[in-house]
Amino acid sequence: MPELDCIIRGGTVVTAREVLRTDIGIQGGSIVAFQPEFSETAKEVIDAAGLYVFPGVIDAHVHFNEPGRDAWEGLETGSRACAAGGGTTFFDMPLNSSPPVLDMDAFNRKVTLASAKSVTDFALWGGLTPINLPHIERLCAGGVIGLKAFLCHSGIEDFPRADDKTLREGMKRAAPHGVPLAVHAESEETTRRLAEERIAGGATGKRDFLDSRPVTAELDAIRQAIDLAEELKCAVHIVHVSCGQGVALVAQARARGVDVTCETCPHYLVLTEDDFLELGAAAKCAPPLRPKATQDFLWERLLAGEVNTIGSDHSPSAPDLKVGADFFQVWGGISGVQLLLPLLLDEG
Repeated sequence: MPELDCIIRGGTVVTAREVLRTDIGIQGGSIVAFQPEFSETAKEVIDAAGLYVFPGVIDAHVHFNEPGRDAWEGLETGSRACAAGGGTTFFDMPLNSSPPVLDMDAFNRKVTLASAKSVTDFALWGGLTPINLPHIERLCAGGVIGLKAFLCHSGIEDFPRADDKTLREGMKRAAPHGVPLAVHAESEETTRRLAEERIAGGATGKRDFLDSRPVTAELDAIRQAIDLAEELKCAVHIVHVSCGQGVALVAQARARGVDVTCETCPHYLVLTEDDFLELGAAAKCAPPLRPKATQDFLWERLLAGEVNTIGSDHSPSAPDLKVGADFFQVWGGISGVQLLLPLLLDEG
């Protein structure tokens, strides 16, 4: 074997199948061999004795907000936090950067920024909205990892939600490219009606926000996305599923041949609605945190192998946006990219 670029010596290596103590040989940026002890030399040797060596985390759901809102979190600090938590790759969502990634100009601009600033590998999601349908094919062919659509209001005015007509047309355009559609699955009809009822009565506290986004709103939207995926033969990925019932719907559809997968997030696995009621805005997200019994069922489905990916849904904001008594107005998002792997190791 020619001289290796790097040897990681004596670490406890965790693979998909086993845990073993071994040296790792790296050449040309790739792992080329595992051996109990390399006799070869290397340009760099890392002593990993007493340490665990994991594959790098791919966080497929982050919001690093650059360009336009990098004061909330930019590509440099976001990627450093990703790396600090064991991440080697992130997939950045098309919002909340401004402009969002709705066409190739915005995509190319963000690629340039990420190439200059990110300390990890990256890929970019594009958006599917009513205002960028003519750009979908070019985004799919141009390098996006997938498309993202909201079935409810996104919270960002320049990223409108995808109604049924938009979803259908977007899926038709994306399907031939094999590009998945990531769906924020909450029913606009249900969440808007329940929120308006509470706001009209002056009920804008934490409990009111939770009650305006019930599990049923999530399940209705997941069913809608699955039905369209089955009809239009487009790959769909349901992001940040907060409940085991939603995971079960996806697993049942996949079992009958629908190209659908799902993601959950660490905060749904380690925090409950009681934590939100105690912590307030810092723990506000959508879908919201759920009761303990709902969380327990989510863990069951996860441990049964029915959750396909776990992403942080890292969604930071300026601190002042997390302040206020009206919980329909304070920013909804949890910052967790650096804690994705540590939380799962600790809790799982």
